[in-house]
Amino acid sequence: MEQGSRALSRAMPTWREKVSVGVIAVAILLFAGWYWRYGGPGDSDPKKETQLANGWVTNCSGPEFSKFSPNRNAGPDPARPVFRLNDQLMLAVPTKNMPSAGRIDDEPRACRTSADLPNVPYLYFVIQGDWSGVYNPDDVPLSGGKKRFRPDAVTVRIELEPPSTLSADDQREIDRSVSKVWHEDLRDPHEIGGLTCGKMADAVRSLTLGGMLCSGHRSPSDPDEMRFHTHSYTMTPFLLLQADYGSSHYGGIHVYWQVWTLDLAHGRDIDQAIWKSLTEWNLVSEPPTPGQ
Repeated sequence: MEQGSRALSRAMPTWREKVSVGVIAVAILLFAGWYWRYGGPGDSDPKKETQLANGWVTNCSGPEFSKFSPNRNAGPDPARPVFRLNDQLMLAVPTKNMPSAGRIDDEPRACRTSADLPNVPYLYFVIQGDWSGVYNPDDVPLSGGKKRFRPDAVTVRIELEPPSTLSADDQREIDRSVSKVWHEDLRDPHEIGGLTCGKMADAVRSLTLGGMLCSGHRSPSDPDEMRFHTHSYTMTPFLLLQADYGSSHYGGIHVYWQVWTLDLAHGRDIDQAIWKSLTEWNLVSEPPTPGQ
Protein backbone atom coordinates (compact mmCIF):
# COMPACT_ATOMS: atom_id res chain seq x y z
CA MET A 1 0.00 0.00 0.00
CA GLU A 2 2.79 2.39 0.96
CA GLN A 3 4.64 1.62 -2.29
CA GLY A 4 1.48 2.34 -4.31
CA SER A 5 1.05 5.67 -2.50
CA ARG A 6 4.62 6.66 -3.32
CA ALA A 7 4.07 5.78 -6.98
CA LEU A 8 0.89 7.82 -7.09
CA SER A 9 2.62 10.73 -5.41
CA ARG A 10 5.39 10.64 -8.01
CA ALA A 11 2.91 10.34 -10.84
CA MET A 12 0.43 13.01 -9.77
CA PRO A 13 0.95 16.45 -11.34
CA THR A 14 3.38 18.74 -9.57
CA TRP A 15 2.38 22.29 -8.66
CA ARG A 16 4.18 23.49 -11.78
CA GLU A 17 2.13 21.13 -13.95
CA LYS A 18 -1.08 22.25 -12.24
CA VAL A 19 -0.12 25.85 -12.89
CA SER A 20 0.57 25.03 -16.55
CA VAL A 21 -2.98 23.63 -16.92
CA GLY A 22 -4.29 26.84 -15.37
CA VAL A 23 -2.20 28.86 -17.80
CA ILE A 24 -3.77 26.98 -20.72
CA ALA A 25 -7.26 27.74 -19.40
CA VAL A 26 -6.37 31.41 -19.01
CA ALA A 27 -4.84 31.45 -22.51
CA ILE A 28 -8.07 30.09 -23.98
CA LEU A 29 -10.06 32.74 -22.13
CA LEU A 30 -7.74 35.49 -23.40
CA PHE A 31 -7.86 34.19 -26.98
CA ALA A 32 -11.65 33.96 -26.88
CA GLY A 33 -11.96 37.45 -25.38
CA TRP A 34 -9.60 38.94 -27.96
CA TYR A 35 -11.39 37.20 -30.83
CA TRP A 36 -14.90 38.26 -29.85
CA ARG A 37 -13.85 41.86 -29.18
CA TYR A 38 -11.62 42.43 -32.20
CA GLY A 39 -12.67 39.85 -34.79
CA GLY A 40 -9.49 37.75 -35.02
CA PRO A 41 -6.62 37.88 -37.51
CA GLY A 42 -8.76 37.30 -40.60
CA ASP A 43 -11.15 40.19 -39.95
CA SER A 44 -9.13 42.83 -38.13
CA ASP A 45 -5.83 42.93 -40.05
CA PRO A 46 -5.11 40.90 -43.19
CA LYS A 47 -1.54 42.19 -43.43
CA LYS A 48 1.28 39.70 -43.67
CA GLU A 49 2.66 40.56 -40.23
CA THR A 50 -0.57 39.50 -38.58
CA GLN A 51 -0.63 36.27 -40.58
CA LEU A 52 2.96 35.45 -39.57
CA ALA A 53 2.17 36.24 -35.94
CA ASN A 54 -0.53 33.56 -36.10
CA GLY A 55 1.57 30.99 -37.97
CA TRP A 56 -0.31 31.14 -41.27
CA VAL A 57 1.24 29.43 -44.32
CA THR A 58 -0.75 30.16 -47.47
CA ASN A 59 1.63 29.36 -50.35
CA CYS A 60 1.57 25.52 -50.39
CA SER A 61 0.80 23.62 -53.58
CA GLY A 62 1.23 20.09 -54.92
CA PRO A 63 -0.41 16.67 -54.49
CA GLU A 64 -0.18 16.67 -50.68
CA PHE A 65 -2.19 19.89 -50.52
CA SER A 66 -4.77 19.19 -53.24
CA LYS A 67 -7.66 18.05 -51.02
CA PHE A 68 -9.46 21.37 -51.34
CA SER A 69 -8.43 22.08 -54.93
CA PRO A 70 -9.81 20.66 -58.21
CA ASN A 71 -6.26 20.75 -59.59
CA ARG A 72 -4.00 18.02 -58.18
CA ASN A 73 -0.94 20.24 -58.50
CA ALA A 74 -2.56 23.20 -56.77
CA GLY A 75 -3.00 23.79 -53.07
CA PRO A 76 -5.65 25.12 -50.72
CA ASP A 77 -7.11 28.52 -51.38
CA PRO A 78 -5.22 31.28 -49.48
CA ALA A 79 -8.38 31.43 -47.35
CA ARG A 80 -7.20 28.08 -45.88
CA PRO A 81 -3.78 28.49 -44.22
CA VAL A 82 -2.03 25.20 -43.49
CA PHE A 83 -0.69 24.14 -40.07
CA ARG A 84 1.44 21.05 -39.46
CA LEU A 85 1.46 19.64 -35.93
CA ASN A 86 2.99 16.29 -36.88
CA ASP A 87 3.03 13.71 -39.69
CA GLN A 88 -0.57 12.70 -38.91
CA LEU A 89 -2.13 16.12 -38.43
CA MET A 90 -1.75 18.76 -41.14
CA LEU A 91 -4.75 21.06 -41.14
CA ALA A 92 -6.00 23.43 -43.84
CA VAL A 93 -8.24 25.61 -41.67
CA PRO A 94 -10.66 28.15 -43.16
CA THR A 95 -9.81 31.70 -42.11
CA LYS A 96 -13.42 32.13 -40.93
CA ASN A 97 -12.49 29.72 -38.11
CA MET A 98 -9.79 32.14 -36.95
CA PRO A 99 -6.83 29.72 -36.72
CA SER A 100 -3.90 30.91 -34.63
CA ALA A 101 -0.64 29.11 -33.83
CA GLY A 102 2.85 30.11 -32.77
CA ARG A 103 4.65 32.88 -34.63
CA ILE A 104 6.73 31.99 -37.67
CA ASP A 105 9.45 34.24 -39.09
CA ASP A 106 8.30 33.79 -42.67
CA GLU A 107 6.45 31.42 -44.96
CA PRO A 108 8.63 28.73 -46.56
CA ARG A 109 10.05 30.01 -49.83
CA ALA A 110 8.70 26.89 -51.53
CA CYS A 111 6.00 24.72 -49.95
CA ARG A 112 5.62 21.65 -52.15
CA THR A 113 5.56 18.86 -49.52
CA SER A 114 4.62 18.56 -45.86
CA ALA A 115 8.34 18.53 -44.98
CA ASP A 116 8.53 22.17 -46.12
CA LEU A 117 6.10 23.24 -43.42
CA PRO A 118 7.27 24.33 -39.97
CA ASN A 119 5.83 22.32 -37.07
CA VAL A 120 3.54 24.36 -34.82
CA PRO A 121 3.41 23.54 -31.09
CA TYR A 122 -0.32 24.21 -30.79
CA LEU A 123 -3.29 25.50 -32.73
CA TYR A 124 -6.30 27.58 -31.72
CA PHE A 125 -9.46 27.78 -33.78
CA VAL A 126 -13.14 28.65 -33.33
CA ILE A 127 -16.24 26.80 -34.49
CA GLN A 128 -19.77 28.20 -34.33
CA GLY A 129 -22.85 26.15 -33.53
CA ASP A 130 -26.48 26.78 -32.65
CA TRP A 131 -26.93 24.37 -29.74
CA SER A 132 -28.69 26.98 -27.59
CA GLY A 133 -31.47 27.50 -30.12
CA VAL A 134 -33.43 30.74 -29.77
CA TYR A 135 -32.24 32.86 -26.83
CA ASN A 136 -32.75 36.34 -25.44
CA PRO A 137 -29.83 38.59 -26.53
CA ASP A 138 -30.17 40.45 -23.23
CA ASP A 139 -29.04 37.25 -21.47
CA VAL A 140 -25.52 37.85 -22.86
CA PRO A 141 -23.93 40.33 -20.42
CA LEU A 142 -21.96 43.38 -21.54
CA SER A 143 -18.43 44.43 -20.64
CA GLY A 144 -17.27 47.86 -21.76
CA GLY A 145 -20.32 48.15 -24.00
CA LYS A 146 -19.51 44.89 -25.86
CA LYS A 147 -20.95 41.40 -25.48
CA ARG A 148 -18.78 39.31 -23.16
CA PHE A 149 -19.17 36.20 -25.32
CA ARG A 150 -20.94 34.82 -28.38
CA PRO A 151 -23.23 31.89 -27.50
CA ASP A 152 -22.25 28.50 -28.94
CA ALA A 153 -18.90 29.78 -30.26
CA VAL A 154 -16.38 27.11 -29.24
CA THR A 155 -12.77 28.19 -28.69
CA VAL A 156 -10.48 25.18 -29.19
CA ARG A 157 -6.79 24.57 -28.51
CA ILE A 158 -5.06 21.36 -29.62
CA GLU A 159 -1.44 20.44 -28.93
CA LEU A 160 0.73 17.36 -29.10
CA GLU A 161 0.95 15.21 -25.98
CA PRO A 162 4.57 15.06 -24.79
CA PRO A 163 6.07 11.57 -24.47
CA SER A 164 5.24 10.06 -21.09
CA THR A 165 8.07 9.56 -18.60
CA LEU A 166 5.91 7.46 -16.27
CA SER A 167 6.32 3.75 -15.70
CA ALA A 168 3.44 1.47 -16.61
CA ASP A 169 2.59 1.04 -12.90
CA ASP A 170 2.59 4.78 -12.27
CA GLN A 171 0.39 5.38 -15.32
CA ARG A 172 -2.11 2.83 -14.04
CA GLU A 173 -2.18 4.62 -10.68
CA ILE A 174 -2.85 7.92 -12.43
CA ASP A 175 -5.61 6.37 -14.56
CA ARG A 176 -7.24 4.91 -11.43
CA SER A 177 -7.03 8.24 -9.63
CA VAL A 178 -8.57 10.14 -12.55
CA SER A 179 -11.32 7.53 -12.92
CA LYS A 180 -12.10 7.83 -9.20
CA VAL A 181 -12.59 11.61 -9.45
CA TRP A 182 -14.67 11.49 -12.64
CA HIS A 183 -16.68 8.35 -11.89
CA GLU A 184 -16.67 6.65 -8.48
CA ASP A 185 -16.59 9.83 -6.38
CA LEU A 186 -19.34 11.70 -8.26
CA ARG A 187 -22.35 12.74 -6.18
CA ASP A 188 -25.74 12.08 -7.78
CA PRO A 189 -24.35 10.78 -11.11
CA HIS A 190 -26.90 10.82 -13.91
CA GLU A 191 -27.01 10.79 -17.70
CA ILE A 192 -27.19 14.06 -19.64
CA GLY A 193 -26.99 13.92 -23.43
CA GLY A 194 -25.21 10.55 -23.44
CA LEU A 195 -22.63 11.63 -20.83
CA THR A 196 -22.34 10.86 -17.13
CA CYS A 197 -22.58 14.06 -15.08
CA GLY A 198 -22.52 14.77 -11.36
CA LYS A 199 -21.16 16.94 -8.58
CA MET A 200 -17.68 16.42 -7.17
CA ALA A 201 -17.58 14.60 -3.85
CA ASP A 202 -14.77 16.85 -2.61
CA ALA A 203 -16.53 20.11 -1.62
CA VAL A 204 -13.32 22.17 -1.73
CA ARG A 205 -12.36 21.01 -5.23
CA SER A 206 -15.97 21.32 -6.36
CA LEU A 207 -15.94 24.96 -5.28
CA THR A 208 -12.73 25.45 -7.27
CA LEU A 209 -14.07 23.90 -10.47
CA GLY A 210 -17.69 24.92 -10.02
CA GLY A 211 -20.77 23.27 -11.45
CA MET A 212 -20.62 19.65 -12.54
CA LEU A 213 -18.24 17.16 -14.08
CA CYS A 214 -19.34 15.38 -17.26
CA SER A 215 -17.53 12.60 -19.11
CA GLY A 216 -18.08 9.91 -21.72
CA HIS A 217 -17.17 8.66 -25.19
CA ARG A 218 -18.04 10.39 -28.45
CA SER A 219 -19.17 7.02 -29.80
CA PRO A 220 -19.17 3.40 -28.54
CA SER A 221 -16.14 2.55 -30.72
CA ASP A 222 -14.01 5.59 -29.80
CA PRO A 223 -11.36 4.89 -27.13
CA ASP A 224 -11.22 8.53 -26.05
CA GLU A 225 -13.04 9.70 -22.94
CA MET A 226 -13.88 13.37 -23.29
CA ARG A 227 -14.28 15.33 -20.06
CA PHE A 228 -15.51 18.80 -19.19
CA HIS A 229 -16.66 20.75 -16.18
CA THR A 230 -19.30 23.45 -15.99
CA HIS A 231 -19.60 26.87 -14.37
CA SER A 232 -22.84 28.76 -13.77
CA TYR A 233 -23.19 32.47 -13.00
CA THR A 234 -25.97 34.66 -11.64
CA MET A 235 -25.41 37.26 -14.39
CA THR A 236 -26.55 34.92 -17.19
CA PRO A 237 -28.47 31.66 -17.74
CA PHE A 238 -25.67 30.50 -20.05
CA LEU A 239 -23.31 27.83 -18.74
CA LEU A 240 -19.56 27.92 -19.33
CA LEU A 241 -18.28 24.47 -20.35
CA GLN A 242 -14.51 23.85 -20.22
CA ALA A 243 -12.97 20.62 -21.54
CA ASP A 244 -9.47 19.26 -20.95
CA TYR A 245 -8.49 15.72 -21.98
CA GLY A 246 -5.94 13.66 -23.86
CA SER A 247 -6.56 11.61 -26.99
CA SER A 248 -4.76 8.72 -28.69
CA HIS A 249 -5.76 10.03 -32.13
CA TYR A 250 -3.23 11.66 -34.48
CA GLY A 251 -0.26 10.24 -32.61
CA GLY A 252 -1.47 11.62 -29.27
CA ILE A 253 -2.91 15.10 -28.82
CA HIS A 254 -4.36 17.10 -25.95
CA VAL A 255 -7.63 18.94 -26.44
CA TYR A 256 -8.90 22.00 -24.61
CA TRP A 257 -12.13 23.77 -25.46
CA GLN A 258 -14.63 26.13 -23.90
CA VAL A 259 -18.06 27.43 -24.84
CA TRP A 260 -20.97 29.39 -23.40
CA THR A 261 -24.21 27.51 -24.08
CA LEU A 262 -27.71 27.15 -22.68
CA ASP A 263 -28.14 23.40 -23.07
CA LEU A 264 -25.77 21.08 -21.23
CA ALA A 265 -27.33 18.12 -23.07
CA HIS A 266 -25.37 19.17 -26.19
CA GLY A 267 -21.95 18.77 -24.55
CA ARG A 268 -21.14 15.63 -26.53
CA ASP A 269 -22.49 17.18 -29.74
CA ILE A 270 -20.10 20.10 -29.26
CA ASP A 271 -17.12 17.77 -28.83
CA GLN A 272 -18.17 15.73 -31.87
CA ALA A 273 -18.34 18.92 -33.96
CA ILE A 274 -14.73 19.71 -33.05
CA TRP A 275 -13.50 16.29 -34.15
CA LYS A 276 -15.60 16.41 -37.31
CA SER A 277 -13.79 19.66 -38.18
CA LEU A 278 -10.38 18.07 -37.57
CA THR A 279 -11.27 15.18 -39.87
CA GLU A 280 -12.58 17.52 -42.56
CA TRP A 281 -9.57 19.87 -42.48
CA ASN A 282 -6.83 17.25 -42.17
CA LEU A 283 -4.76 16.77 -45.32
CA VAL A 284 -3.40 13.44 -44.02
CA SER A 285 -5.35 10.20 -43.80
CA GLU A 286 -5.37 9.20 -40.13
CA PRO A 287 -4.14 5.63 -39.47
CA PRO A 288 -6.39 3.40 -37.34
CA THR A 289 -6.22 4.22 -33.63
CA PRO A 290 -5.21 1.29 -31.36
CA GLY A 291 -8.31 -0.08 -29.65
CA GLN A 292 -10.75 0.78 -32.45
